Amino acid sequence: MKRSPLNIAQQQILTCSYALCVILLSIASPTVSRAQNAEDMFQQVQKKYGEGASMRVRFVLKAEDIRGSLTIKRGNKYILELAGRSIICNGKTVQNYTPADKKVVISEFRDNPDNISPERIFMNFPRGYRPTLVIDKASKDAVLMLNPAKARDQISDMQRVTLRLQQETLKLKEISIFDGTQTHEWTILDIKPDAGIPDAAFEWKPPQGAQIIDLRD
Repeated sequence: MKRSPLNIAQQQILTCSYALCVILLSIASPTVSRAQNAEDMFQQVQKKYGEGASMRVRFVLKAEDIRGSLTIKRGNKYILELAGRSIICNGKTVQNYTPADKKVVISEFRDNPDNISPERIFMNFPRGYRPTLVIDKASKDAVLMLNPAKARDQISDMQRVTLRLQQETLKLKEISIFDGTQTHEWTILDIKPDAGIPDAAFEWKPPQGAQIIDLRD
């Protein structure tokens, strides 16, 4: 069955939200091994990634070799850019634009507690995952392996997360997420916390001549 543009957009938002989620999961609690170093890392990563009001991220979905970017600000504002698709939310309205079709699908943003929105994942700290820290001897990277402490703590279908950080700078380098069936991998090209993004950046108007599909009530 062919999926609708809205369903495709929701899946892409969810996929990229997973990628962002693990940054905060890594700072949810101290690790079991290397406790003192892990606690220091916890505090530093929290300060670096968790205190800002906005953020920019560029990434590559490794299996598909797809590059993308996400701009996010508190108030459920975000811009997701993928090859052939842009999704813009100003906190109230979601606009899904496919330039090739010259089509814009408009829907309401619904802040459902069961949904994994970029802000809920990235700006609010998900807790309940138990990290274990390992140092990669070859690269000297810090590798955090994250698993839910209890079944009820699991976020959506994220059963296991592996996060690779550069030790000296705490730069996020790679993410892999096991969803119970397959492993999804991302390479983080660039991440800029507290990016100072204005609200006006999330106000977008469809280009002239585009087909508008309005799904709002």
